[in-house]
Amino acid sequence: MFAMPRQGFVFLATTKTASTAIENAFALPASVAFRHPPALKHMNVRRFHRQVAPILAGLGHPPGSYDVVCIVREPIGWISSWYRYRSRGRIASSPKYTGDLTFEEFAEQVMDGQIRLGCMEAFVRAPQGGNGVTRMFRYDRLDSAVAWMARRAGLAKPVLPHVNVSPSRDLVISRSVRLRLEEHLAPHAELYESAV
Repeated sequence: MFAMPRQGFVFLATTKTASTAIENAFALPASVAFRHPPALKHMNVRRFHRQVAPILAGLGHPPGSYDVVCIVREPIGWISSWYRYRSRGRIASSPKYTGDLTFEEFAEQVMDGQIRLGCMEAFVRAPQGGNGVTRMFRYDRLDSAVAWMARRAGLAKPVLPHVNVSPSRDLVISRSVRLRLEEHLAPHAELYESAV
């Protein structure tokens, strides 16, 4: 998460959406940047309004004077990125390790709540309800998101480095499980479809 309120935007870092690369490109000129721990780096809209927006308001940047933006990834791609990320050998001793699961098994465990990845609808939900993000960019249009942020920041458009790249994994899933997963992720898909 970083804030550039003088330039008119705050970036909320959704997981598995190149947020580390984006932060690497923009955090230095930002007025405020939270990169660690993950709970601050990936703060949701409600936490932002509760903890950071009052600080920005005290500095002369009230809510409404800046856009709150984030990146939204296609839901199945988001789930598969988590699956691959959690299969890294260096976390093999962690209970979150997925290297011993097939993608279908992982999807089943996501749907039944054994594996918790967060919820995109909850991430963007405003304290008073509804969507608290003023501009959502699609992950598959990341280049336009970076260009928009660079224009707002008055910077040359950066080339994002590849960081936190997950290992390749077989993503085979049966049609029936995929259909159930799509239904499970339907609210996330609606957000994705509404993003620019």
